Amino acid sequence: MAANLVQEGQKIARKVLIYQSILAAVIALLFTLMIGGNSGISATYGGMIAIVSHFIFAHFTFKHAGARQNNLVVRSFNKGNKIKFILTVVLFALAYRWPFLNIMALMVTYIAVLIGQWPIMILVSRVQK
Repeated sequence: MAANLVQEGQKIARKVLIYQSILAAVIALLFTLMIGGNSGISATYGGMIAIVSHFIFAHFTFKHAGARQNNLVVRSFNKGNKIKFILTVVLFALAYRWPFLNIMALMVTYIAVLIGQWPIMILVSRVQK
């Protein structure tokens, strides 16, 4: 039963990450076509920051499941959250070092991918049933 919960959670997280990647790619393409290559690259950075940190969080969150492993679930969730935060800060710091960074493109894509995860999760969970 617990293994099924872990697999189900991993399956949903994988689909959400795929849809987030598609959203980030579409936004980056739009920035590239409308503003230029540096904006597209900046948008790609923004999308990657959101996706990579979400991947790490999902990896830790769906390591354990079940009532007997409740403490492990909580610890894993907290660890994933801490690593996600630190990784996000580090990736933003690295992105800001690029001299041709378009901050608007970076932030718009990052925020769109973050906000997009909620409707994507609702869509994926409804299709799943």
